[in-house]
Amino acid sequence: MSPNRHPIEQEELMAYLDGELPADQATEALSHLELCPECQTLAADFRGVSQELMAWEVESPEVGIPSEINAALGERLQKREAAKVSWPRLENRVMRSRWVWAGALAIVCVAVGLKLTLTSRNRNEDRSTVYPSMASIEQYLMPDRNAEIAMARSAAPEAISSDAKILVLGWRGYETAIEGKNGFVCMVERSWMSPFNSAEFWNPKTRVPICFNPAAARSILPLTIKRTEMVLAGLSKAQMIDSIKAGFDNKELPAAELGSMCYMMSRAGYLNDAVGHYVPHLMFYFPLTDKSSWGADLPDSPVTLNPQFQGGPEPITEFVIPVGKWSDGTAAPVM
Repeated sequence: MSPNRHPIEQEELMAYLDGELPADQATEALSHLELCPECQTLAADFRGVSQELMAWEVESPEVGIPSEINAALGERLQKREAAKVSWPRLENRVMRSRWVWAGALAIVCVAVGLKLTLTSRNRNEDRSTVYPSMASIEQYLMPDRNAEIAMARSAAPEAISSDAKILVLGWRGYETAIEGKNGFVCMVERSWMSPFNSAEFWNPKTRVPICFNPAAARSILPLTIKRTEMVLAGLSKAQMIDSIKAGFDNKELPAAELGSMCYMMSRAGYLNDAVGHYVPHLMFYFPLTDKSSWGADLPDSPVTLNPQFQGGPEPITEFVIPVGKWSDGTAAPVM
């Protein structure tokens, strides 16, 4: 990949997928992956190779080695057991054996990679067209209402989500499944809350558990509701953008309220095909502001600028701060 087009190299992308990048670099990688079909394809290929290697099992010699070679190996093994060798000679033989196995492993890795490349070339030729338009509404709905309630609650620690209002997606938009007591609102967002130019804007697999605090429930949640209503009404992206701009101009959509934030700490969500469920984090919303006011995206800073509303019709700046635990209290990957 050319660094002029991509802010992350292939080695950094692999480190990101393994959870080995620092938080600021990891979020920069996520921001780029959200908008780059080429890097999404590469990330998916890396994940596929990793999964296939983990599942790969070595076949027995009788199955994978011709009988002549197997017979020769057996004869050599018998000679080695019968021979009396000194320790230095034995050590040299062991070292040679290790080099043989290292070479064999390298050959296996190359073969698996070649196989995956050949079989997926056509499938991944143009990943940007995988989700060119909205799928059927059934693909975005969760048939099990209780499962969606549980996923929504998983966005925040139980001490918060247990008393929160819970919304679930229905045929006509989000519906109240459980009334809350503490002013928080938990729900599962779908792919159309991605940036409008995201390659996965219509990905029906996206499930993003999120729990808004009271300030965000009053000023950020209305945007989620409006986008969803427009999607279900069949509006185009251009129509949605125009409507959102008009909504802020005529005060139908409120400005980001001071203190607005949300929890995204679920290990059950699915952000997109490239990054899966990502890492647990908190998000903070502001009217348009310069990221330098938060020290976002600076070396070793835990704060990063989220691309969700960047360049979009919403006058909102959103910051992300990763946290070390999932909502259930278990440790999260080190970033």
